[in-house]
Amino acid sequence: MSRAAGWVLLAVALILSRPAEAAQAQKARVAVLRPEGRQAEALRKVLVQELGKKGRGREVLPARTVDAQVRRIRGGPKTNDQRQALAEKLDAEALLTASVKGTKRWDVEVRVYSGKDGTLLAEERWNIRPNRAFPEVRRELESKLGAALREAREQSTPPPPAAVTPPAPLPEPEPTPPAPIAEAPRPAVVKPPAPTVKKEEAPVKPEVQAASPRPVDKRRLEVLLSGQGLFRRFQFSDVRAGSRPDYSLDHAAAASLSVSYFPLAHFTDGMVGNLGLVGRGSRAFGLASLTPDGTEYATTTQLLEGGLRFRLPLRWLELNVGALYGTHSFAVELPQNGLALPDVDYRFAHVELGLYKALTERWAIAARVGYQHVLSSGELSSDSFFPELSGSALDGELAVEFALTRVLGLRMGGEMRRYSFSTNVEEADPAFVGGARDTYFSGQLGVYLRL
Repeated sequence: MSRAAGWVLLAVALILSRPAEAAQAQKARVAVLRPEGRQAEALRKVLVQELGKKGRGREVLPARTVDAQVRRIRGGPKTNDQRQALAEKLDAEALLTASVKGTKRWDVEVRVYSGKDGTLLAEERWNIRPNRAFPEVRRELESKLGAALREAREQSTPPPPAAVTPPAPLPEPEPTPPAPIAEAPRPAVVKPPAPTVKKEEAPVKPEVQAASPRPVDKRRLEVLLSGQGLFRRFQFSDVRAGSRPDYSLDHAAAASLSVSYFPLAHFTDGMVGNLGLVGRGSRAFGLASLTPDGTEYATTTQLLEGGLRFRLPLRWLELNVGALYGTHSFAVELPQNGLALPDVDYRFAHVELGLYKALTERWAIAARVGYQHVLSSGELSSDSFFPELSGSALDGELAVEFALTRVLGLRMGGEMRRYSFSTNVEEADPAFVGGARDTYFSGQLGVYLRL
């Protein structure tokens, strides 16, 4: 019976040891968090490709799964406890964080954290030339951080159960002769143990979080101040009788200011943080109009708009949509008996769609198109001219940006806005005019600030 029991215990030990061997054969699970910086997606792609190469015994978790868990942590995993909780949610043995800084040269930093307790295991830095393929990081990543990833796996892998050895069969007892009566042993003298001196442990310094630039899609304030050169063409169309004066402005100087503010971005990193307020305005200075007889008259023009803006950051570009209300006026101080040129004061509701695309670390393009429903037109829609006037407008903008620093840059572009009107006058009217067009174009050069 004893020999059979031994074989049974041996079989049980082999069965228990197989799950441990299977666990050791499983691949290490690694989570790569979204890096910080404008080249975040390119760097993340390189890290995922290198860590997940065949033969290295790792499984890199999908980016969507990782980002979904990170968004649930307010402010991101900044402490050891937060990183440990994130690793438990993802069932990951190691966490990788990274960042890209700089313009002329990129400072790349990669850190490896333990999934068991969230502590820092290793960090490496590279100072490289701008290249979205990150060849230096790709070439040296495994040699510099491979040991830390193996250490993270060893910390998370439970030790295998101790092997159970079957007991040896017991021999049959043999009769033993009675032992002779011996003198009782004297008690040994026990010496008291020597006192132990406790060694003072060095204080553990808290981990210092490295500062990193704010991602593009997390900016809270945008300010653009620019100078403009503009011109205007105002023309009546389909004039049946008499004559109507047109207006041409060949050149003028103006200043413009545009501000976008996202107040909810101070409190949340969710989608609601991308809803903001926008305001734009421009005004010409030193402007005068010249009549055919050579007389100059003071002229003023200004544009004011304000409303809501929602931005949608995608993988390769950013879309934004806006709903605004605005006014646009152009007035010439002509005498009462002067030319019959109406002043305009457009009031309109404006919807627009824009995009922003970063081409390199320094260069980017921005574009915008919009539609305006004109609610009133000032003197042009008065009883003296065309009280039944109706119209709308289209506008568009295209600009190029060059980053000087992380928050400052230059912007150069052009904008066009065209108003089209129908007078709704009966054709039997002797002073019939079918409609009017009012076109504005401006070129701009300015400086922007993003925080």
